[in-house]
Amino acid sequence: MYETIIILPIILLIFLIGFIHYICLNAPSSAYPSLNPTAETNRIWNIERRNGFVISFEIWTSTLNELPKTILNKSNINVKKARGLKLIYNFGIGLCLLGLLSSIIGSTWFTWIVWKDVWNEIELHTLQKVNSDSTISIPTIDSQIVKRALSDNISSNDDITSNSLGAMTWNSAGGLQPLIPGLTMPWTHLPTLILALVVNQLIHEFGHAISAALDDVQPCRFSISLHAVLPSMMVSFPSSIDTLDPNAKMRLATSGPFHNLITWFVVWLITFSGVGNLLWYDRSKEGRVVQDVHWNSPLYPHLLPGTLITHLDDISLVAPTSNAATDTWTEFLSSGKMIDQSRGWCMDKNVFLSQPDPFVQGIGDNENELLGSILNNNDKGDCKTNETSKIIFESKYGITKGISKCLYPNPILNIKSTKCPCPDSKWVCIRPSPKENILRITTRVEDGNWNIQGKDHDKVIFYTGPKEEILRDVRIDIKSARYWKNGIRWFVLFFNYTSTISLSLFLFNLLPLPLTDGSQLLNSLLQWQSTVRPKSIESVALKGRINNKNDMNGSSANIKLYREYEIDSDEEDDQDEEERYIGTNPSSRLNERFMEEGRSSRKKKSWKRWLRRSIQWYTMLIVGLWSLGWGMLFLLRSS
Repeated sequence: MYETIIILPIILLIFLIGFIHYICLNAPSSAYPSLNPTAETNRIWNIERRNGFVISFEIWTSTLNELPKTILNKSNINVKKARGLKLIYNFGIGLCLLGLLSSIIGSTWFTWIVWKDVWNEIELHTLQKVNSDSTISIPTIDSQIVKRALSDNISSNDDITSNSLGAMTWNSAGGLQPLIPGLTMPWTHLPTLILALVVNQLIHEFGHAISAALDDVQPCRFSISLHAVLPSMMVSFPSSIDTLDPNAKMRLATSGPFHNLITWFVVWLITFSGVGNLLWYDRSKEGRVVQDVHWNSPLYPHLLPGTLITHLDDISLVAPTSNAATDTWTEFLSSGKMIDQSRGWCMDKNVFLSQPDPFVQGIGDNENELLGSILNNNDKGDCKTNETSKIIFESKYGITKGISKCLYPNPILNIKSTKCPCPDSKWVCIRPSPKENILRITTRVEDGNWNIQGKDHDKVIFYTGPKEEILRDVRIDIKSARYWKNGIRWFVLFFNYTSTISLSLFLFNLLPLPLTDGSQLLNSLLQWQSTVRPKSIESVALKGRINNKNDMNGSSANIKLYREYEIDSDEEDDQDEEERYIGTNPSSRLNERFMEEGRSSRKKKSWKRWLRRSIQWYTMLIVGLWSLGWGMLFLLRSS
């Protein structure tokens, strides 16, 4: 399973990169010639390195500039169809406006949740400190008693139990989690995550390019950036997009997130349409099939997806109906009841009595004998050391009742328990001590994976810990893959990451942050009017920036035709107002009227500018607090 999760996405990612390169080789030439005579225009891919606080690389190409228009032409998109596509993208504007509002509200809510979890972690660390300082015990066994005293104290409080050290996992923290390999997701999922991210970003940028082509705007270049270890993609457009009306600008800004939303909806539709049921079959008459295990659970390397679970202790998960078996799984793991204490395992009495007694780590044998009477009624000691994994077994009947010995759980617990007492006095009925908190999980090994004879057989997994953690960390179902089980389960994993990333890109890109679509959408929204007066193309000059500073090598001037957006950059608004009234005569009534309208327009732009800045700075503050909160959670939980 793990080989498929790692190798298959890497192969598909290499194939995708090769396919993009093949398109670049066969793409039509760009209509925009390079304005830098020193540039190597024959290269398909160009690499730029940017040195700063974080070293980043950018790989870009201009060979795909004609691709969006070529796709529209080959799809026979005429004027009528183009108008229909624009209506669809206009509908996307409304959805993205709701997404912008939802992303701001959601980021505020998740920031509150993550800081609430930070406060709970601080309280938990404080409680641990108080209990460790206030516990009174024999100094030589302090480390053992404190650990149990803390867990006993915590278990008495229902609210703290859910956040105890033993039950704390990343899937219950911070509300919205960042996908960080090794912390919130397993490293084995990294290739699948990268593949899903690349596919979703290609869909995102394709939306921008197609929307621009509908307004006869051709991209300047397509670039792939790598900031530290985070990949990103971007389609750059010429400054001619400034001549578009605000509605077209909003359509251009929202087309990328709109495509991500469509991707999420398609994945959701495929998931809940039942089409995938053809690849699965029912196994409710055999037990329960593991679908997923939380990567931070100790059961993760033992319960692979597709594993069939037949028993929990001696309770069978096989039932005539699927709902009954599901209730058995849930009721047994969620209840605090112990299994039938009248059952056990029969063992030779002499062999049992010859086994070592439980001991307390850190003290000698003589002190263990002295503490035996103290621990007899309160704590049976421990059997686990670095050299052995023995556990405490207790005798349940006869003259040996209550005697505890250290035994290996395997192979005693590999067989089904029997009714006590044993039929012969030479035997003693034993079972694990309740303090060991052991649960036997019986699984069915299939296809000869661990069996040389190629026959199915049972395998028992011993789990020590709260049963509620299994219910939380292990997700089961009644269906198993029909063909190529590992491949089908990888595709399920890929669809899950695709759904998560597509929705995340939709919401994150709509946050009004610098260099995001949400910032451009907000700016265009504040410029929007019910009746838009189109600007003359001839009146808008191409704003190129010429750098005439020659360096030591005598490089020539560099002209930048790309539109550069910066937060709180309002020089263009003021410059447009100044250019509007150049050459007017203030003594004229008509010009005075124009001047009055200009002052009113500047006041209107002033409050819009203030509103835009306030929203942007508030969003940056919230995102910064959310990131800081997760950083503190990482530090607190790593300690």
